[in-house]
Amino acid sequence: MDITAPPSKRARKSPYLDEDITGIRAILSDEFDEDIALIKAHSCQLETKQQLQAVIQELSQKLPHFQHLKRVQDRSVLICPSSELGVSQSLEQHLEQFAFSEHVLRALCQGVRVVEVPERMPRLRVQYEKTLKHWPCKFHPNHYSESLRNGSNFSSAQRTFHKRMGQLLLRLSRDVNANRPVGICVDPRQPSIVSIAGTGEVCKPHEHCCMMLVDFVARSQEGGATQTEVIFTEDSKGESTLRGIPKAYYDYLMNNEDCRDLTFGAEKSRECKEANPVQGADNLAKFGPYLCTGYDVYLLQEPCLMCSMALVHSRAKRVFFVKNSDNGALATRFQLHSVRELNHHYEVFQFTTEENEDLT
Repeated sequence: MDITAPPSKRARKSPYLDEDITGIRAILSDEFDEDIALIKAHSCQLETKQQLQAVIQELSQKLPHFQHLKRVQDRSVLICPSSELGVSQSLEQHLEQFAFSEHVLRALCQGVRVVEVPERMPRLRVQYEKTLKHWPCKFHPNHYSESLRNGSNFSSAQRTFHKRMGQLLLRLSRDVNANRPVGICVDPRQPSIVSIAGTGEVCKPHEHCCMMLVDFVARSQEGGATQTEVIFTEDSKGESTLRGIPKAYYDYLMNNEDCRDLTFGAEKSRECKEANPVQGADNLAKFGPYLCTGYDVYLLQEPCLMCSMALVHSRAKRVFFVKNSDNGALATRFQLHSVRELNHHYEVFQFTTEENEDLT
């Protein structure tokens, strides 16, 4: 009798997670992902360690460079970036203009060589370990940044919920919005779906999916400026409101058995004077909703620059997207969230799929 091994069992799928969404990765600024550039610097070799104190004391006063580096390695001392020396100018000639004492100047001009050192302080441990091959660098580990880089910032339950929202974007686009972009805004405290929006058949510049989503969130707070023929879900009595959720999306989700455990509704606006401030609480907890303050935004398409700025002005907490856009301003063409001069910053994450997994 020919006995063959039984076929291997396939892992059971979650009822709401298909194979499309495979993971989540943080979109970090280039200073996290790129190798740190090296610059050339002049260094000297001290004859004795007894010279060290006097040399470092004068260097720190007259040439206070390399704050991100350790100035000394064994008896080698960093003096200044090589770029500061003039054309055909020797190190001694350069140092003479700073009025070093004679014995320090003599020490600085012994065993001179040019070395390559990191241009800036590393942000992650993997960068720090690479800089050690060139010159000792100061490093203050940030455990949250490390967790963003290695993907451990979310708990298992949080990761499952985020991936579920990513999958809902794909389903709502396919089944409700004719494969056009869709966005979902969530209050992560519940978590509860605050608003859903999709691009219409004719998309005007101010009616991009993200812009509509922010406007529908404002509608849940008795605001909103866009004139639309969209029919919204009838509001219910209670502490939350469904005013920001179009009826077509709400009915679709409520008619799907695997979505009935979802929570819907936004916290109603309240007067700031009625707030009960809590020590250390964020603005959403203290004063109630203001646009997207404290909210998570999930988008099928990476937002353009206009939409990305709208999320800055609306004070979104985190932004997740599935697909890159040709004019995307968070990963493809630009990284708006990493611009330090902005007065608000949100974190950005991309859902990985079987299509884009190899590109990460």
